[in-house]
Amino acid sequence: MNKAHVIEEWGARTGAPTRAAAERAVEAFIDIIVKTVASGEEVRIGGLGVFDRVYHKARVARDPNTGASVNVPGKWGMRFRPGKRAKDAVNN
Repeated sequence: MNKAHVIEEWGARTGAPTRAAAERAVEAFIDIIVKTVASGEEVRIGGLGVFDRVYHKARVARDPNTGASVNVPGKWGMRFRPGKRAKDAVNN
C-alpha cells in the first residue's frame, strides 16, 4: 500500500467529502509525527506504537569495492516500535 492508497482508504473510512480533504488529513497526520519526533519528543499512538528519535553513533565502515576505511558521521534517525495490538495483528 502506498500513500495514494492510504489517502483513498482514509477518505472512505472517515467519510471525507473529497479526496483533497482526505489528502490534507493524511499530510497533517504525517507532518505532526515528523515535526514532533524531530523536536525530540516521542509520539505514542495507542494500538499502533511509538515513533521516537534515536542517535546513530559515528563509526568507521569499509567500502566494499576497495576495502578502504570510510568515516561515517553520527546522525539522528527516526525509529518506530510497534505496540502489542499491532504486533498481534501482524503475527496472526
